[in-house]
Amino acid sequence: MIFDGLKDMGNLMKQAQEMKGQIKTIHEELKNTEIEGNAKKGLVKVIVTGELEVKKVSIDESLKNDEIEKTAELIKEAINDALKKAKELSAKKLSKVTGGFNIPGLS
Repeated sequence: MIFDGLKDMGNLMKQAQEMKGQIKTIHEELKNTEIEGNAKKGLVKVIVTGELEVKKVSIDESLKNDEIEKTAELIKEAINDALKKAKELSAKKLSKVTGGFNIPGLS
């Protein structure tokens, strides 16, 4: 019986190591994945990585003469849109590894 318990513990440790490797792979994929957010039907676009790093902000020519505050608000909307999508992508990819369990620090 003791050996069965040790064997089960060994299997559990092996599964944990495999999960750790899969999570590391997912984080690498997310680091290299770009997600686009936009506001005002694409007049302002923001590209972020799956690790929530802003890579690019694009403003349509028609907004360049607009008020600065309005353009800043659109940039904020586009960033939030992209970050929301990045979080959803991260949660989706990680849930495949964790079986849907919410493990603190992974999302």
